[in-house]
Amino acid sequence: MTAPGTTAAHRVEVARVVPVEASVAFAWVADLRTHPRWMVATRLQSPAGHGPELGDRCTMASGPGARRDPGSTLGRLVIVDRMVVERLERPSTAAARVGRTRLRKLGRVLLGEAGFDVVPMDAGRCRVVWWEEAWLAGPLPRAVTAPLVGLALRGFMHLSLGRLARALDRRR
Repeated sequence: MTAPGTTAAHRVEVARVVPVEASVAFAWVADLRTHPRWMVATRLQSPAGHGPELGDRCTMASGPGARRDPGSTLGRLVIVDRMVVERLERPSTAAARVGRTRLRKLGRVLLGEAGFDVVPMDAGRCRVVWWEEAWLAGPLPRAVTAPLVGLALRGFMHLSLGRLARALDRRR
């Protein structure tokens, strides 16, 4: 139940079983530098440090023109997403411990949170859950923009997790 005066979160969640051990999948989803390798129409616009660490900051550009136009930040339907890593817990298949990341979106275009949960299944498989609670910064209220952002995100997330699964399968 939502407290009076607050807006209910609009969470979008997509999951996929991938054919690798949880620590391998976690390395790919937690390290922001790997995201352009498997996220559809995404490029890393500013560095994310030297590996997944709390406090890492980065800027991603996503959209139809993101890969074609590396010099542009906003043209061709490109959304710039500035983020900081706020949670980073590595998984353990032996201890059946779920790996978790959480990123806070820092605004200009998108606000909210996003993250990945990597659930160990066995020595050769895990379930990657990508979730986002995001909305547009700006004059329209969160209650209006969150469902619209969620619609776009759901398709983007499905396609991207499929690419992640194929990339990880090729590495076996």
